[in-house]
Amino acid sequence: MKLDTKPNIPNPINPTNHGLHLELKIPQFIMRKLLYSALLFLPFLANAQLGGSSSFDYLSLPTNAKQIALGAYNITASAQDVNMFLANPALLADSLQEKLSFSFHPYYADAKAVSLAYAHEFKKAGVWGMGIQNIGYGDFELTDASGAVLGSFDANELALTISHGRKIKHFALGASMKLAQSNIANYSSSGLFFDVGGAFLHPTKDLRIGWAVKNAGFVLSSYTDTENFEAPLDVQVGFTFKPKKMPLRVSLTAHHLQEFDIAYDDPSDDGKTDALGNPINEEITFADKLSRHFVIGGEFVISKNLNARFGYNFLRRRELALDNRQATTGFSYGCMLRIKKMEFAFSRSARFIGGGVNAFTLILNTKEFFKKKRVIE
Repeated sequence: MKLDTKPNIPNPINPTNHGLHLELKIPQFIMRKLLYSALLFLPFLANAQLGGSSSFDYLSLPTNAKQIALGAYNITASAQDVNMFLANPALLADSLQEKLSFSFHPYYADAKAVSLAYAHEFKKAGVWGMGIQNIGYGDFELTDASGAVLGSFDANELALTISHGRKIKHFALGASMKLAQSNIANYSSSGLFFDVGGAFLHPTKDLRIGWAVKNAGFVLSSYTDTENFEAPLDVQVGFTFKPKKMPLRVSLTAHHLQEFDIAYDDPSDDGKTDALGNPINEEITFADKLSRHFVIGGEFVISKNLNARFGYNFLRRRELALDNRQATTGFSYGCMLRIKKMEFAFSRSARFIGGGVNAFTLILNTKEFFKKKRVIE
């Protein structure tokens, strides 16, 4: 492959979407900057689309086992899970602080994703979170125009997230700033993105209602000077509720609300005819277009330290299932086990008939690990 033009490699892992203590004295100023910056760029990015037409699509990927088990989209099912601020920064106010999370998500072939998340509450600066997401696509052969092998190159993508959240009575607000980097061979591209979110946290019931505007931003550097940039903007709303006497916590999340029609227009469907030679017009109905925006998730709360999770992604099922056999495409499931200072989560997502992908998350309670032991003399 001759690398003298802009690399144009589709995202193989997302086919449907296509003990540090610091005293920060100006958290409110930084918070305002994050909010203003994100809102400033929203009007210019309202036409972002699915199907790989936007840049930095990997920012839309779920980063941990819980989110994957719940269907890939969820902005309210925090349940004191430190990872969830990466989905909605407002959930920082609803998470247990001083927890460190590590997630490993092998996709297909050599593609693998890892992520880290940590949240900490400072006395004067409030709750802050930091996340790191890295995706490696493995090594590729480098060839010239005749096919002769010249060597090899690799490709990877990285995102660094800094988030801040504040709680005002029963409401929470948060904002995130992301620095994204994409590399392929000797080409690179970078961008700066912002998330803003809010949530209502019911004082007595297990009920959360939230919204989030994610991945609004701009490019800092491109692969080439002729590259067209579109941010992977995503406007989401959702709720999570657990009835008092039921061991089931249910979530409903709507995503990509900035654009109603997110159905994929398959060019291979053009020109199809029936047995009599008449053209077949397969129009996507209003109900079908509407349903693709929704994801259903649930958690069976078996005990305080054990639960089972499931999810159903309408968009994924409609776009990846075969016409003659759909099987479990679009479904996902997982579980969580908490043992003293650690929490382990596993999930599996069915992407197509041929199989699915797994994800693993380990959460450590650093406050308990580094707690000073009393010495009795």
